[in-house]
Amino acid sequence: MAAVVQGIIEVQTLIGQPPVVVGGLAVLARLSRPHRATVDLDVVDRLRGALPQLDVLRAADGAQVVEPAAVLLPTRHGAVKVDVLEVRQVELDRPSDDPGDRLHASAHAWAHDSATDLVIEVITRAGERVEATAPVAEPGPLIAMKLQAIMNRAAGKQGTDLLDIVRLSFDVETRTAALAQIATVDPGVAHDIDTHVDLWLVRERQRSLQWIRAAGGADITLDDIDLAAELLHDAAARPNAD
Repeated sequence: MAAVVQGIIEVQTLIGQPPVVVGGLAVLARLSRPHRATVDLDVVDRLRGALPQLDVLRAADGAQVVEPAAVLLPTRHGAVKVDVLEVRQVELDRPSDDPGDRLHASAHAWAHDSATDLVIEVITRAGERVEATAPVAEPGPLIAMKLQAIMNRAAGKQGTDLLDIVRLSFDVETRTAALAQIATVDPGVAHDIDTHVDLWLVRERQRSLQWIRAAGGADITLDDIDLAAELLHDAAARPNAD
């Protein structure tokens, strides 16, 4: 974890601004009780700078290219894989006909634009404090991103994503914010969130539970999945929608 937090500092130095943190580290930073560790750093780039952040990071001394859109970046606490999730404005201006592709673009843009600063701190085994401040994705966008990511992930990662969704939906530090954010997001985004909730937490609930338990969520039951689905369905509902 120290390398991941140190990675934020290294990325900020290279791109000239704090990176917008999403993914597992963002989930851990938002929850009151982190339920897992992470070894990667996921960031979002809206491609508004002179150069794509991925290109800048890959040009750094000692950096190693990782396909398709990542870099292995050296830090004083060890190398960290930085995944750069790019959002092009055309993806938002001309949304795809596929709800998964649409949610990928809209959820990552939402996460980027609504991120708020957090101090992320870890203590190494040697007792050293490693601390970084960066904009971190809010709970609602994190759930949206995790729902979309499930489709294209390996089974282990699918379980991790689903477990993150359940934890964010229930945790005392994230539940209220997550549901309020989904309840007020653009109706089109809410519709795509609801579509993915229906797929993974309703129609595929049995398989999702198997994946969750394989990923370390032994305490999660079908009742928990049903409750998460109900909460997210209600938040995504739009009374005036056709």
